[in-house]
Amino acid sequence: MAVNLEYIFDNDTVGTGCFSYMPGEFVWACTNVCNLKCKHCSLDSGKPWPDELTTEEGKKLIYDIWKYFGPVKFAFTGGEPLMREDIYDLIKFAFEKTRMQIVMATNGTLLTKENIRKLLDAGMWRVGVSIDGVGKKHDELRGVPGCFDEVYKNLKLAKEMGLRFQFHSTISKLNVDEVPKIIDLAEELGAYRIYFVLLITTGRGKNLDDLTPEEAKKLAEYLYERQKTSSVWLKPICNPCYTLFLREKMKKDYEEGKINVYPRVKPIGCPAGITRFHFLPNGDIWPCAYVPMKVGNVREGDLYELLINNPYFKAIKLARGYHPDKYGFEEVDEETLKKLKKEFKEKYGFEPELKGICGECEYKKECGGCRARAYAKFGDFLAEDVTCYINEKALNGDN
Repeated sequence: MAVNLEYIFDNDTVGTGCFSYMPGEFVWACTNVCNLKCKHCSLDSGKPWPDELTTEEGKKLIYDIWKYFGPVKFAFTGGEPLMREDIYDLIKFAFEKTRMQIVMATNGTLLTKENIRKLLDAGMWRVGVSIDGVGKKHDELRGVPGCFDEVYKNLKLAKEMGLRFQFHSTISKLNVDEVPKIIDLAEELGAYRIYFVLLITTGRGKNLDDLTPEEAKKLAEYLYERQKTSSVWLKPICNPCYTLFLREKMKKDYEEGKINVYPRVKPIGCPAGITRFHFLPNGDIWPCAYVPMKVGNVREGDLYELLINNPYFKAIKLARGYHPDKYGFEEVDEETLKKLKKEFKEKYGFEPELKGICGECEYKKECGGCRARAYAKFGDFLAEDVTCYINEKALNGDN
């Protein structure tokens, strides 16, 4: 049974990230320990770091996020979070002491009957599981032979035990042809949705190849058509222009009488450093998991001050047309924005402006380009997104 298109932009169907309207997403990579060797890992995970946050420091981080930012989404990731010894204690604390939406990203290999029961008992009712292909292709990308079969078996068990799950699929030139198979698998197993993460060439994946704008657009077009019949929500992320693409496709189909749903939506684009923040195992703060740009550490001071009064996070908000001193996407009028930009440059010594095709684009507020891809390609958080497919210059190779 296909999902209903009228709900395609709803908060819970889109999740968070560059395709969402929730209050925000705060992600803690709670350990660097991992049992796989994924080709695209942003942290080059494997061995534990010597200075990872303790149980009490982790609980403080969780509670401080709730205290300052309210009912946001909070995610445990890694490495592999199920390899952290106190993970169930941390999950239980998060559920009992906050009203945040608590989720977890896992590679799925450790979702045994015992661990699924522990997750459910701690309060975790839905997890995101990494699936980058079917069979040998998944094993190839994850670096361990046989891991697909293990994950497949575990997901069938999770379904039986009542642990809901979604897929997280990193898409690159290596596996873009696997997308139809991944969707088939999700439909077979009853996954809730799939986050298709367009590759960011950072960490262990720094030498891999991005999709071209043409390839990214072809993928977007396929996902849009497949969504009309799929029982799974199909959500590209690290790809903020997809929301604009989807809106325009739906408008056209509506006007031509092909669908009966008009897309009333106001996209927010890339939330990195605005409503999305990433915390490393040792408490270092990044704008997101794919932007290795340390802006502070949770051990250094008040969390709110570290996130809101950071010049880089102020800069991206100003560059997008939002208030630099407020949490979230608070718009300001042009005169005020000009004044705030001038004050920022005088204080911090650089222009709070997007560059390249993103700087020229009319969709700064609605998209803004993927900040992680900009950083990966140019070492600049404010540079352009080279995988854009709504900008004609990008599609024509002029960027």
